Amino acid sequence: MIPSCQKFVSSSKVIYNFAVANQTRYSSSQLQYYQSLRIHKDKSVPSILNNLLINHMLKYDWVVDQGPKLFDLLYAICGTRLANFLVNHTIGKVFTAGENLESVERYLSSSNNKISYIIDYCSEAVEGIDDCEKFYDENSSIFRQTVLECAKKPEKKNMIAIKVSSLIDMNLLKQINKARLNIFEMFYKIGQGKSTITLEQVFSHLKEQGINMNENEQKQFIKGVLKFNKGETEIDEITWRYRVQPIFMFETELNNNPAIKYMNNLNEKHLFLFEQFIERVKYFMDPALQNKVCVMVDAEQTYLQWAIDSFSEQMEAYYNQNQTLVYNTFQNYLKQTKDRVDFELAKANKFKLNIGIKMVRGAYMVEESKLASDQGKENPINDGYEATTAMIERNLEQLILNIRKSPTKVFVASHNEKTVEFVKELMHRHSIPNQGDVLFAQLYGLSDHVTYQLASEGYRIYKYVPFGKTEIMIPYLMRRAQETKKVLQSSTLQTLLLIDELKYRFYLK
Repeated sequence: MIPSCQKFVSSSKVIYNFAVANQTRYSSSQLQYYQSLRIHKDKSVPSILNNLLINHMLKYDWVVDQGPKLFDLLYAICGTRLANFLVNHTIGKVFTAGENLESVERYLSSSNNKISYIIDYCSEAVEGIDDCEKFYDENSSIFRQTVLECAKKPEKKNMIAIKVSSLIDMNLLKQINKARLNIFEMFYKIGQGKSTITLEQVFSHLKEQGINMNENEQKQFIKGVLKFNKGETEIDEITWRYRVQPIFMFETELNNNPAIKYMNNLNEKHLFLFEQFIERVKYFMDPALQNKVCVMVDAEQTYLQWAIDSFSEQMEAYYNQNQTLVYNTFQNYLKQTKDRVDFELAKANKFKLNIGIKMVRGAYMVEESKLASDQGKENPINDGYEATTAMIERNLEQLILNIRKSPTKVFVASHNEKTVEFVKELMHRHSIPNQGDVLFAQLYGLSDHVTYQLASEGYRIYKYVPFGKTEIMIPYLMRRAQETKKVLQSSTLQTLLLIDELKYRFYLK
């Protein structure tokens, strides 16, 4: 079995009980409008036929559920080279822009002027990599090249997307994730249900754990970590969660503080690996800052996400001082997302931060459900499609309302037409301009009619453009197949528009 399939295979049989993702029905006038856009006019006839074939195949549950095994069978029969060719020219051609940045450049050169793009090198941590550090360095280099590609056309305001797990040792990432949860728990343990704790209580608790801090070390924690002024002694939960990070990316001297060392429990090897991670981040983030290219930090699995949030917060604090350059991603199929959004807004308002949030329904539902079941834990996923719809609509409304209070950029990354209409109505009701602080995005190969309609109506619209080597793209393609199944089973519009374009080509319309 190829390594990139290993994590997905174990969850491929899990039935995810969300209802069909979109039950939109179209009027005659709507259909005529979408037909008039001719959104597939730039596709070749073989490309249209391939789209129709893949869309048709992904309507069947067994194709998607057995996808990893089908990939393995293909590679066993055909070998790596031929299998890669077949994947790239079938499902890969529908959902990705190719294997390298040159193929992305060709796609962008013929793209719609009204649409901007988020270029996503789809690398993420996979098992079985021989030289992990080399792999992470290569990813950082490609992210930098992608930033510089976006900088060639500043008027387009193209962005890049990254996955943190493609830049740092996975075991270290898990340990930092655990450390952050322990930091949250420490506040509740010290506070015993109270909304604030005192410095005296913190140092007393640390002393009970065997951490005796001298006066200078306490001052460093107070002024360096908490950023307190003279006379401040009480710590509320928002300050604690935001200021007390498990490890610091840009104020690395704080990592020597005894309290931080106790909280993260990292050894010298871990600290060295973390220093390498920081250098990788700076390697693409510094030119991103210089060229004002925004960076989307993608969401990942829950056993990594608290660590990713920590890094995103620190990157926001460092790079978003004068503009919103770094965006974090929130997956709304998770039950915890309401609390995370509330914390994000409270934090932004308290500390006057420039925040950018990308809102998605989510892409790891099958894996998360399987993992929770295997560990005997409560499923972190909402109880059905309606609950996730209520979650994302509630959170989007809170974020959009916050635009008037503090600098907030909201990215609505959705293929769901009802969600898009909900946001458009909110924007109209609260006088948010189409070219303002609310942006929309859809994935390459999905819901093109939504993208083109938003572009024609003057909204800020982006298309997510993934690329990467075939072997590392397979987990991405599996998640897209899961998502596409839900979209395609609910509406035949995409198929109708593809067939309609064929009729134009053969003078049947």
